[in-house]
Amino acid sequence: MPERNQTALQRVRCRVSKQAGRLLSERRYNKEPDVTVSDSPPPSPSTPPPTSDGPAAAAAKAVEEIAQQYRDAIAVLQAIMPLLKFDSRQTRRVAASAKFAPGLIEPTIAMVTSASPARERNMFNVNDGELALELRSQIAPLFQQLASLAADGLFTIDSKLALSSVHALQTYKWAQHAAAQPDGAELHPYLAEMERFVMKVLNRRKRSAPVSTPTPDPTPAPSPSQLPPGARGFLAPSLTSAKTAEPENVADSFDKALDDVTKK
Repeated sequence: MPERNQTALQRVRCRVSKQAGRLLSERRYNKEPDVTVSDSPPPSPSTPPPTSDGPAAAAAKAVEEIAQQYRDAIAVLQAIMPLLKFDSRQTRRVAASAKFAPGLIEPTIAMVTSASPARERNMFNVNDGELALELRSQIAPLFQQLASLAADGLFTIDSKLALSSVHALQTYKWAQHAAAQPDGAELHPYLAEMERFVMKVLNRRKRSAPVSTPTPDPTPAPSPSQLPPGARGFLAPSLTSAKTAEPENVADSFDKALDDVTKK
């Protein structure tokens, strides 16, 4: 091949090589991300797929009926009388001021309704004063009952949660043993998730544990002969007998179950 043709061929190859390199570089920097279609991830071990006839659906339906009755009752109560918005910054001062109400309002009403000079000044609204006293005597006890009802309701819910937590810890204790068996591989992800939460509970309890202080020796109960005459007889056994141990409650059961799953 003549030298001129070889030189021309080399130039063409060089030009093609440069163009190919430039195209590869542009594709590398301007390449759009690949779009891949993958199946949705499997649900978390702690959130099994809900079913229309499963325990979760049945519980939700039953509780929704109860919740709706409470919503209706609360709506009726809120419509009975206008209420001020509770303000935690003022509650103590307002309550302290309200303690003086009986000693101030009642004599003031008597004065402005009986004495002519006070009645003519019209400085005190008797209707508002009488209304406030009646609210205290008739409505305040009802609100105290509602507050007691709310406390009972919250305690009931916490007790049910605590009892189920005890059963969950007992199940976790069984899973610790079952997961170590040859056929226990399926339990591993569930066990790992529960173990992380148990460790969180233990760490939280360590941070909030109060500093133990020595308790003084209990004062011995007086003997029947040391009691005044009025305290002897029928009440004497209940006063002199030692306090019996309280029955184990759900909190004690939770503590025992938690200690049981953390024993090595």
